[in-house]
Amino acid sequence: MPVTASSSEYLDRASAVDEPIALVRAAVFMLSLPQIRVFRSAYGRSSGRKRLIVVRLEDADGFTGWGEAPIAERPLYGADTAESTWWALTGLLLPPLLGATFAGPARLAATWADLLGQNYAKNAVETAAWAIASARLGVPLGRLWGGTRDAVPVGESFPICDTVDALHEEVAARVAEGFGRIKLKIAPGWDVAPARAMREAFPGLPVSVDANCGYAAGDPVFADLDELGLLMIEQPLAGDALLEMAELQRALRTPLCLDESASSVNTTRTALALSAGRIVNIKPPRLGGIGPALAVHDLCADQGVPAWCGGMLETGIGRGFNLALAALPGFTLHSDMSPARMFYAHDLVDPTFDIRPDGLIDVPSRPGNGFPVAPERIADATIRSWESDGRTPAAP
Repeated sequence: MPVTASSSEYLDRASAVDEPIALVRAAVFMLSLPQIRVFRSAYGRSSGRKRLIVVRLEDADGFTGWGEAPIAERPLYGADTAESTWWALTGLLLPPLLGATFAGPARLAATWADLLGQNYAKNAVETAAWAIASARLGVPLGRLWGGTRDAVPVGESFPICDTVDALHEEVAARVAEGFGRIKLKIAPGWDVAPARAMREAFPGLPVSVDANCGYAAGDPVFADLDELGLLMIEQPLAGDALLEMAELQRALRTPLCLDESASSVNTTRTALALSAGRIVNIKPPRLGGIGPALAVHDLCADQGVPAWCGGMLETGIGRGFNLALAALPGFTLHSDMSPARMFYAHDLVDPTFDIRPDGLIDVPSRPGNGFPVAPERIADATIRSWESDGRTPAAP
């Protein structure tokens, strides 16, 4: 039964959070984290290390909040990169905030309403501000945003493998741990055969495929995929190919899922109006923060469109916000919330989180950052830093 909501119920709820935040300090850290697995998709192969950026904000009463920008090295699935995000944080977004007082996180985020792009940076600052508001109020983020769950069902995403047997081995291991949905990365030459094999090997689990914009309109492979009874085909065409996505969706029974096409509130609204997809993957960093993510959640709930919270290889800092968001009722499908141990030797939070045997991950119940941030781990991984109290900022 579809979830119904007024057109902006949860966004309005968050916007009404009135807890003054007087920012006095900000710090930005660029990190380099070794990855424990190589991940292949239509975008290519991961390098073995990941740069990401974390932000630390402090208010006048000593409350702190951390946010994360899980940026990419190259602008493949978004315009933001590590360098552009660094500049946006240290030169554009943070300096005007220091020494100012805001009625709440939504009012703080409103300061950049006229600025285009820089969504990863916006997400990092806004989430850190939400962590401060949550800590000040003593209310966990899930409850603050109107979440209705204490735990959320999660699925796992599986990379392109050398053989179907290797893929089956990895999927079987994750299914044994409790993951309740199988998502396969696909690309031309690695699509129908692995998808069919996993459907046959795990008949009781939903299987979806993620094309990461890797196909052209008119590719005959979609007719073959449509025969497999998949849960969805995620983003088969380019993110801005909304007319072509709509044409493809009309030809298929299988729902298309908007991912790269869900890059803003208005673009998502347009894509749904065109029937370019029937499912939406909501990613706060891509959308530019919690406010836009809540707006898309409300849009989907209002239209009865299934939605789920996607991941971008975040550490436990970013995952804490995603899990709290996924507790909202409009997230009706398994979220991509793999524990950090799937990617990194050490998480940036301690203790970290993991999947339960029943296939659920607990929504953080701790106010502020949902999981305790480990500053010493951030220090160990830092390759560049910037900090300011509004008077004498270090050189970016």
